[in-house]
Amino acid sequence: MGIYAEKNRKTKELIQTSFIYILEEKPFESITIGDITKQAKINRGTFYLHYKDKYDLLDQMEQRLFADLGNYIDELQSRYSSTTTTFEKEQEQLASSLFSFIEKKAPKLKIFLSDHGRAGFHLRFRDAFSEKVRRNLEKNEDFKADLKVPMDYFLSFITSAFLGLIEQWIQNDLDQTPQEMTRLYIDIISFIQQK
Repeated sequence: MGIYAEKNRKTKELIQTSFIYILEEKPFESITIGDITKQAKINRGTFYLHYKDKYDLLDQMEQRLFADLGNYIDELQSRYSSTTTTFEKEQEQLASSLFSFIEKKAPKLKIFLSDHGRAGFHLRFRDAFSEKVRRNLEKNEDFKADLKVPMDYFLSFITSAFLGLIEQWIQNDLDQTPQEMTRLYIDIISFIQQK
């Protein structure tokens, strides 16, 4: 990475860190570019070299988060997809790794999901997660053949349930470890299957 690219990366990181700091204290709609530049100790021109406005800043941060999550899911799917692993075991491994990933991103997610975040984050997060899960499930021919309900309804249930657990876990200040969350997730799924 060249010096200019590294400086750009560090400046964007500084702007984003400053923005998150302010977002902890103020609702998104109340934040100004002046607030961000003052916190980051940069001038407005520097901000505008990297972002059009605060919406662009937040969009880029959300898109990076969604892309990181999607790439992580792809990596996990390729790691755990094998003929020796059952679908259930694969999903348990995937859930465990996802909870670990979420734990690392929890500070940012907590702010984005709070009243200070921009309206609709929950829906954008769900849609990005759902689309990634859809693409990966559609690769599994056995799963598609065994599915007895329309894929849209299945995805809606699975992603909403999983994201509900994530939101509750974040609201509870990560009171469980990723391994405990995985066990909780598996226990809930097992309970539902028994009924």
